[in-house]
Order: sequence, then structure tokens, then C-alpha cells
Amino acid sequence: MKDTKAVKAENDSNRRIETDVFHAGIVAANTWITLVAPILIGFFITRLFDKDKFTISENTIFAVSIVLHVFFTITIYKASTRRSLSLEVDGLVEEIEHLQGTIIPRAAQLYDTSKVQQTVIYLMTLELENMIDELNEKAKLSTEEENIKRWDEGLNKILAPLVKYRHELFGYEGQDLYNICLYVYDIPNDNLIIKWRRFDDRLQPSNRSWKPGAGHVGLTFILNELKICHDIYDSTELSNSALGPNDKAKYRSFLSVPVKDSSKVLTGGKPLGVLVFTSSARGQFSPDRDKLFALTAAKLVSIYVEKCLKSFVS
Repeated sequence: MKDTKAVKAENDSNRRIETDVFHAGIVAANTWITLVAPILIGFFITRLFDKDKFTISENTIFAVSIVLHVFFTITIYKASTRRSLSLEVDGLVEEIEHLQGTIIPRAAQLYDTSKVQQTVIYLMTLELENMIDELNEKAKLSTEEENIKRWDEGLNKILAPLVKYRHELFGYEGQDLYNICLYVYDIPNDNLIIKWRRFDDRLQPSNRSWKPGAGHVGLTFILNELKICHDIYDSTELSNSALGPNDKAKYRSFLSVPVKDSSKVLTGGKPLGVLVFTSSARGQFSPDRDKLFALTAAKLVSIYVEKCLKSFVS
């Protein structure tokens, strides 16, 4: 298959040839209709009233003139109704270039990301199943300290694929500072505290807690819905005092997902916590690409947290 540049060049060449031939035909037709035909008509009308009969040569000229006149009349008619495909070809070439330059690469990137998302969800699910089996076997026979340690280990195993495949999942580049953490709701203190966190070693996080409704973590928690911010500097939902200038540069865009309490482990219908992804780059996260994946990952986390809480309570 020829590339678009070759097609466009060939189309331009054909269009020039087509235009030259068309112009030559129109000039010939107009010359015949306006100059030659009137002279011949006058000649044959004059001969018609002569007493002498038409010679064989005159009859031949007359017949040829009729044929040429009909031909040139048709040519002029076709010219008046002519429709060139050159513009359509140019439009198709531009559309193909747009597809090849923008649409197809983006579709390929989304396809590759989708495959990685499926892989990560599969790995998280495997770890979840293993940890639940382990909880079922050992939770009742273990001490509280052992259970808490097992809970921490389980979270690390389940969430580890998010860190390992962060570049493929979210498009982090070398200069981007990533941060992935899980906040859980501390009922007695009415706070969202960090239970698990992995971040770029160039960051120096404060590991602060958030009140429900404060910052993007608290806002996601209290609204119980996924939040994506492409640029915190342009955010209309977050107060200017929620983060300092340095923090805004480090956590410029974010994706926050509530870890919902579907089994009603906690009272009041509040989420169990919030799963958070942040980046120092603007526009790191995309609803079309990330929403379903993030909700699925948060659901797997919620299943594990619910199971842990139920096991520890029982």
C-alpha cells in the first residue's frame, strides 16, 4: 500500500494532466462553436441555394462537420456538469494522515494500556485470593500482632502490581514524581490515615492525615465518588489552602478512588478509605483510560479490607 505522500503526489500529477487535457478540449470546442462552425454553416447555406449539386468532398465535409459539432456540443455540456474527484482525494488523504498520525497511534496506545490493565487486575486478584485463603486458615489461630502484620503484607502484595506497572498504566515518565497510597478511615479520630504508600524517592512526603471533606482525599471520601484532577492549579473544588505551593508542584494531578464499604463493615455508609494516585505532571490521568481500571482496583482492595476487618473482629 502506497503512503499518503505518494498518493497525494500522484493525485496532483494526475490533476495537472487532467486539467491540461480538459482545457485543450474546451479551447477546441469553443473555437469550433464560435469560429469554424459559423463559417461552415454559412458556406453550406450558400451552396444549398446554388443550382449545382453537392460534390462528394462537400458531402464528406458536411458529414464530418455534423459529427464534430455534436462532439464539441457534448464536450461543452460535460464541462458545465464536470465534477472532479481531486478535492475528494485530497480530503481522503488528509483524513488518512490524521488517522495514521493521531487516531491509530492513540488507539494502539489504549490497546496496549488495556492489556496491561488486565494483567495488573489479574495479578491483584491472584494475590487477593491467596491472602483470603491464608486469612481463612490462620486468622483465628493468630495473635492480633500477627494478624496486623499479615494484613500489611497482604496489602503490599495486592497493591505491588500498581507500582511495578505504573509507567505502562498511567504513562509516568522519568521526570514525573509518582505517589500511590491507600488511606483508611480511622473512626475514633474521624481521620483518613495512610495505611500503605509507595512513592518516588525524590519526594519527601509528610504522611499527613486528612479530615473528611478536606483536600482531594477527604473530598473523595465524603462524596464517595471517583475524582480526577488534571491540574490542581486550575481546580475549582479544592481550596487554595489545602496544599502549599511546594506540595502543589509535587502532586499536581491526581486520581482518587473511594474504597467502598459494600459489606457495611463500618456504620453510616462511609467508605473504608481512599486509594490515591498522584503525579507532579499536569494531566497525568485520563477518565477514559483510568476510570474503570481504578474502580476495579479499589474494589479488590475493598474486598481484602472487609475480609481483614471481619476476620479480626470475629
